[in-house]
Amino acid sequence: MHITSAPIRIAVAGGNYGGLSAMRELYLQLLATNPDYDGVKQAPPNPNIKITLIDRRDGFVHYLGMTRGLCQSEYGNKLWVPYSSMPWLRHPSISVKKGIVTRVAPRHIELADTSDRVEFDYLVVALGLSRSAPIGVAASTRDEYLKDMDKQRALIGNAQSVVVVGGGAVGTELAAEIKSTFPQKDVTLIHSHSLPIPGPLFTSEFRRSVADVLQLLGVQTLFGERVVDESSTGSDEAGTMAVKHGDILPELIDSVRRNTTLTTSSGLIVYGDVVFNCLGAKTKDSLIDLPSSSNEPVFSSHGIRVNEFMQVDDPSYSHVFAAGDVSSKDVLKFAGPATGGGRIAATNIARLIRAPSGAVPVLEATKRKVGNDKNGVVEPEYGSIKLVLGERHGVIQKGAEVVPTESAIRMMSPDIKLGKVMRSLYIGAFPTQGK
Repeated sequence: MHITSAPIRIAVAGGNYGGLSAMRELYLQLLATNPDYDGVKQAPPNPNIKITLIDRRDGFVHYLGMTRGLCQSEYGNKLWVPYSSMPWLRHPSISVKKGIVTRVAPRHIELADTSDRVEFDYLVVALGLSRSAPIGVAASTRDEYLKDMDKQRALIGNAQSVVVVGGGAVGTELAAEIKSTFPQKDVTLIHSHSLPIPGPLFTSEFRRSVADVLQLLGVQTLFGERVVDESSTGSDEAGTMAVKHGDILPELIDSVRRNTTLTTSSGLIVYGDVVFNCLGAKTKDSLIDLPSSSNEPVFSSHGIRVNEFMQVDDPSYSHVFAAGDVSSKDVLKFAGPATGGGRIAATNIARLIRAPSGAVPVLEATKRKVGNDKNGVVEPEYGSIKLVLGERHGVIQKGAEVVPTESAIRMMSPDIKLGKVMRSLYIGAFPTQGK
């Protein structure tokens, strides 16, 4: 192997679906390159490559299963997987750095509570979006996560009345999961639109089907209502945990309330022993410091502007890629597209690195762009949209059609893809191509 004077430095900011997918692909394409590599043991050292994963947590969190994890302890405790359980991340060319990203600059990353910088030649930004607790995990270690989940489950378990504010995907799934697990509890969903799950990807039929399932489960739905006032006599559990962990995500505060009386826009009075605010996620624009070379900003309300190669869509940043929720690629922020985007970003970085000097490599593009079909419905880049509504119910939209109920139930993953995701992390193993 020819050794260069200095290794090529690749940084991946953020783990989870997009970041770990990028790390896995970088491992396969830049480290596991010897012909006899079979995934049985660690890939040989490559002194020409240095890959750094930066994450505020010490492990992966399967966010898709969080609503169920809040109701079922055995399932919920499996959702956090420490990076230390993945031996491929201990490759001599890989380092995992635990820290909170405070600034992404054109050639380096700055972290909280340290003057150290992570310099890079190539970067994958996979920081995700900031989500409210308890879905947005404030914990930075598995032990903290388990304690926090126990507290949240105790709040739900001891409550007779639970109110969920916000009828997007997270709020709807949370209300359905609580009612399915604890049918004796009073569960109310308050949503400002006339039907749940707003957004250009969803048909009216899909949204009505979701409302029908909620009614079938016994969730009281207050659609077309906004919360205009609230009074609470309970402590703010989410805020306490966010401060305790030193997290810099202020939106984690005021997201879980106890003993709260809510007033809606029509004057309805709703009381909840526990109230969850599920009012969407927030972008991390304050962290991204990539000045645009044009009048169009690099970062918008949709995320970092990327092209079909997951590359920042600005000639100044051909070395910077973004994947997952933080990128502008997907109208909706799902785990599947995040995983695919991370893989494509890593593949294209590998192609740029391997290209002969002066050559322009052919980069891999995403399969198709998001656009309107003949019915005016925005078609996602992925095949179907699935909403899990408890263990026995779900609604699926494929294109502009809603899958019949019985078929949808059969198509649902009973464990919300936990097993599939665990296998993709290569716990106690090493990655191989095509799996």
